[in-house]
Amino acid sequence: MKNFTLFSVLFLILSCSAPTQRNTLKFNKHDYIGEWPFSVNEIEVYCSGYKEIYGRTNNGKIYALNGSAKGASHNDPSISKVEEIWLDDPKWAGLKISYGDFITQGLTICENK
Repeated sequence: MKNFTLFSVLFLILSCSAPTQRNTLKFNKHDYIGEWPFSVNEIEVYCSGYKEIYGRTNNGKIYALNGSAKGASHNDPSISKVEEIWLDDPKWAGLKISYGDFITQGLTICENK
């Protein structure tokens, strides 16, 4: 019982100290310089946990973008696979358009947390 009470107090402290609003970066296909890698026109990138980068689309779906996010969310049915919206590279058969810039920008959010 003592451990349960201690855990409850710790959980309450951590949940109250967590920011309620996430820092995000919004990207738009029309304003993006370079090749747009997604089948959606906008994506909001954010950092969660330990350098886990996610992207949220206008329809509310969330996609794990980097390896940390994919690992952390592999059993979470609310997180979709980025392959659903990731476009093929028209210049190279069998390859996808890189979305590394989105991960790099997302990591800057993690550093500023």
